[in-house]
Amino acid sequence: MPVTYLENRSHFPHTDLKMVLQDYKDIIATIATIVTIIQFLSGIDICRKIIKQGSTGDISGFPFVGGVFSTSTWLTYSLLLWDASMSITNAVGLTLQVIYLSTYVRYCIASGPWRTVRKQMLITTLVVAAIQYYVFLSDDENETIKTHIGLMCCLGSIIFCASPLVSLAEVFRTQSTDMLPFPLIFATFLVSGLWCLYGIIIQNSFVKYPNLIGFGLSGFQLFLFIVYPSKRKVSGVTGYPEIR
Repeated sequence: MPVTYLENRSHFPHTDLKMVLQDYKDIIATIATIVTIIQFLSGIDICRKIIKQGSTGDISGFPFVGGVFSTSTWLTYSLLLWDASMSITNAVGLTLQVIYLSTYVRYCIASGPWRTVRKQMLITTLVVAAIQYYVFLSDDENETIKTHIGLMCCLGSIIFCASPLVSLAEVFRTQSTDMLPFPLIFATFLVSGLWCLYGIIIQNSFVKYPNLIGFGLSGFQLFLFIVYPSKRKVSGVTGYPEIR
């Protein structure tokens, strides 16, 4: 039976969009890789602040721990996919995140934060080791392994993008975004949008949806910088932060 225009019309826009995006696949992958590496470099500013003040202060180490988990898991997944852009990006990212975490641990002198980050590092190490054991020693089919690791990547991405939210209560209490890492959040916003687009192009839900969530979470955190000032309001009488 011949296919009429009306029967085929609903499929045309989707097919046309897919073809257009496919033409820009390499360009988007290159831009996403460059911007992501720049995002990873934003951690230098946080480490510089830590080194300058001689301690981690009220800066949480969870973003660095989450970064190690996310990049290591995505590196494993990208190697399974034989995707060069994702592999290079996450190899560089993992190296930088390990350096940042090492710097944090070096200057984490308070007992409370040190115990917290030590537990986070222990859990992350065990989970990453279990993932590597599953990938290289499991008897599961390759496609099954890809699916399971893809799900872990989704979790890692959401943890990494949402990690600054651990300071959310403090933001609302002080009505200040001082403790939120703006460079990291802004870079995450850009990177998540680009990789979400790349996920649409390669038709991979594990790349598309977690980055869509990351795009939304980082967008919400950027909105907080508009609602609250980046510096705490100071009372003209006492010189202390004004509590309202």
